[in-house]
Amino acid sequence: MNKSKIDKNSSDFLDKKFSSEKKFQTIFNYITDFIVLCNSEFEIIESNMSANVILGKGDSIVGSKCYEMFHSKNERCRDCPLPSTIKSGTIIPIITYDERFGEYFEERVHPLLSDDDDIRGFIVVGRNASKSRELEDKSAQLKKLAALGRISSGVAHDFNNVLTGVLGRVQLMKRQINDAYILSSLDMVEKAALDGAAKVRRMQEFSRSKKIGVTENIDLKQLILDVVDLTRPKWKDATVLKGIIIEPILELTDSLYILGDPSDLRNAFTNIIFNAVDAMPEGGVITISTERNNDNALFKFKDNGIGMTEETVEKIFDPFFTTKGTKGTGLGMSEVYGVIKRHGGQINANSKVGQGTTITIIFPAVKKAEDKLKPEKHLESAPSRILVIDDEEYILDMMSEILSEFGHKVATFSSPSKALEDFQKSNYNIVITDFGMPEMSGLEVANRIKKINKLTQVILLSGWSVNKDEKEIEDVIDLILHKPFSMEEIKYVISEAISKSKQS
Repeated sequence: MNKSKIDKNSSDFLDKKFSSEKKFQTIFNYITDFIVLCNSEFEIIESNMSANVILGKGDSIVGSKCYEMFHSKNERCRDCPLPSTIKSGTIIPIITYDERFGEYFEERVHPLLSDDDDIRGFIVVGRNASKSRELEDKSAQLKKLAALGRISSGVAHDFNNVLTGVLGRVQLMKRQINDAYILSSLDMVEKAALDGAAKVRRMQEFSRSKKIGVTENIDLKQLILDVVDLTRPKWKDATVLKGIIIEPILELTDSLYILGDPSDLRNAFTNIIFNAVDAMPEGGVITISTERNNDNALFKFKDNGIGMTEETVEKIFDPFFTTKGTKGTGLGMSEVYGVIKRHGGQINANSKVGQGTTITIIFPAVKKAEDKLKPEKHLESAPSRILVIDDEEYILDMMSEILSEFGHKVATFSSPSKALEDFQKSNYNIVITDFGMPEMSGLEVANRIKKINKLTQVILLSGWSVNKDEKEIEDVIDLILHKPFSMEEIKYVISEAISKSKQS
């Protein structure tokens, strides 16, 4: 049937069925928002069906005061938006939490004024705002994380440069020293540098909204068993010294797998368990359960500790929010939030004061991956001519020393333009260029190298978190070496570059 004909038939039907007043009354009652008309004394003189159902529990609310029905008060609301709305000439909405329904409601007051601007009455339109509030909170959360991510990214880059110098020098010294005590001390410095690098990487990535690139098949049961064992000093050893007992109860499903980065997930679950322990100063139970829910992996961390207020629950995923005073950084649960989101998951917190807290996490479940034989890393490589470009002199010195020790011929430049001039005159097999340099970016260097000789292997050296799958990187970069790196990683990347060069 023709649409215009349907519209005409519908209009004819309504005109015949209802009078003008009846039509408006029908519209009035079929709107799901609750609408009331009040006189200047705040008395409700008309209400639609939704208002009667929601506020009057099915009975008419005509004759009642608006502040009685809307807010269960015996006198006019002090925060009534009517005066400010009249003064500003703009409708000013307010959002309040109604304990009667456990929901947030938005109210808009539309004043009815005489020609002399005297208040004759007003209309109140209200609606359930819980869903829109939830969406706004999530949007604000993502914006905070994005802003923090941009700030932390630059800081992380600088730390990675420093750690590169420390780690490289330590590993070079270990190859030249035989004293057991000094070697043991260098091992401790090396471990501290590696731990620092892992923390910086998590700081770089926790607020990134896009999914992770690492997709290892993970057995959730085994991962949680590992985390419980790793956190034992916190929930058992330290608490026993205080004379309290905290006991984990595990209800774990077999053969439940997800894709992800096990290191990131271990860190996230560790944070959750630590928070649960801190929430039970008198001892208690942490119940960790997993189950398959259709195509999802569902698991919960539940404690019977002191719990949290509703306001605290709303803020626990905010960066730098902490309930631990000077003892906390406020990065724990916001970091957890970032990890879960990067894995394509969802996280939710439920808590009541005195009744404990439950953290619920949902991930897409996958089948167990078939075991595949991993190819052996070909670490030995023939001597090559390598050009290294970095704006930090101490990194150039370290790279030159390491690569020379592996038998390669190395030239280093802190100026990309001078390096390109030398590249045109010399025959280099491999170019290693830093990503972020003030004179010229590593990608621009790579573009120019490929235009001169497209067979030259270009390795991007980066303290930033970069992904080779990105189009602008994939076109000109053959391999990526993330700062900080070990000598074995350099050796392996160089051998990969030589192998790819032979293939091309």
